[in-house]
Amino acid sequence: MAKMSFVLLVVALITFLHVSEAQPSKDRDEKVIENDLHEAKDLIEEDLKEKEKTIKSLESEVNLLTKSEKMLSDIGEAYKKGKSLEPYGKKLKKFNRKVKQGKRYGSVVQNILKDLGLNGGRN
Repeated sequence: MAKMSFVLLVVALITFLHVSEAQPSKDRDEKVIENDLHEAKDLIEEDLKEKEKTIKSLESEVNLLTKSEKMLSDIGEAYKKGKSLEPYGKKLKKFNRKVKQGKRYGSVVQNILKDLGLNGGRN
């Protein structure tokens, strides 16, 4: 009977040790998971900011291209009707100043001005 009591005591101590060691690891796991969640949240916020910047950039580019398309269609209509293209030359020069940051579009506008024989086509 004494041996059985001793064995039960040892089993109880081992169980107690096992349970007490499990609690801190559970707390550490929770902290690790919490830190990972915070890092993931920060990464998602950074990615969202980058995407918002890209969207704004694309929106401004679309607006710029829409304005240029409208201007070109106006010039085409004026040309078909035989109107003077001088007023459009001034508009294109102003538009060219707005677009200087994008070399690709600036060169397109310069080519249009050059094709129309206006001064803005000079390099």
